[in-house]
Amino acid sequence: MGSFIAKHKSDRKHYATLTKKAFKKLLFVCSTLRAYNIKSSSRTMSTISYYDTPENLLKRTGILLYKTFENGKYYFKIERLSFIPKSFRQTDEQIFVHEIAQRDTPEEHSLYLIDAITSMFSTQFRVDLENVIKMAKPKLIIQIKADVYKVYGGTGFKCDIALENVIYKNFETKRKVKNKEITITMDCPLTFKKHYEEFLALLNKKCKEIAEMNESRYEHAVNITKSINSVDKKSFKKVKTQKEIKRNPEDIIEG
Repeated sequence: MGSFIAKHKSDRKHYATLTKKAFKKLLFVCSTLRAYNIKSSSRTMSTISYYDTPENLLKRTGILLYKTFENGKYYFKIERLSFIPKSFRQTDEQIFVHEIAQRDTPEEHSLYLIDAITSMFSTQFRVDLENVIKMAKPKLIIQIKADVYKVYGGTGFKCDIALENVIYKNFETKRKVKNKEITITMDCPLTFKKHYEEFLALLNKKCKEIAEMNESRYEHAVNITKSINSVDKKSFKKVKTQKEIKRNPEDIIEG
């Protein structure tokens, strides 16, 4: 039937790579930190498929519906789409998680998804959620292949560093973008949060090849796969207009 779980933003950090050598530099920095040990742990593959209607009714209503493949299992997940800056968001947001089979569609689980959505919002919806779920199709897919390293601290602190090769596919804009990114996840009780923050501070200080992202994975995916056609057309039109103005004899003042 699925369940609600807390979305902890403080125990996971997402980083962009600023150079081609960012992965090697980060591993080198970790190996030089005396208070920590780092070991290769695993290689993982995961996907995130975001669903919406052709008119983006879910997004406009503030609903984020997506299907994930992680740790060998498939899930539908729902969370509230926030329209406020990340730094002002609450840290105790709830996510609905519902395990499914590989080829399942949202329509096949509409009863559970609608029940979860109505539980997450106090206001009454003006749209027919059953019809919206039925019309929802994949709009954006993220494919992630990662080499995961485990970091151990002498105090019992542990975290995972995932060196990710990411492919973003936006079916709406027809854009495909490849990126190298890093996700650092705390793998120990929240009582070690201070140790986690200290470790991250060391990496930020010693590894200038990475930069923390101040947006969610979904926001990042949408931003880097935006359509560039409209921007190019506007820029071209502006340049063309400027050239025509320069060529117009009536605008030339002769002394």
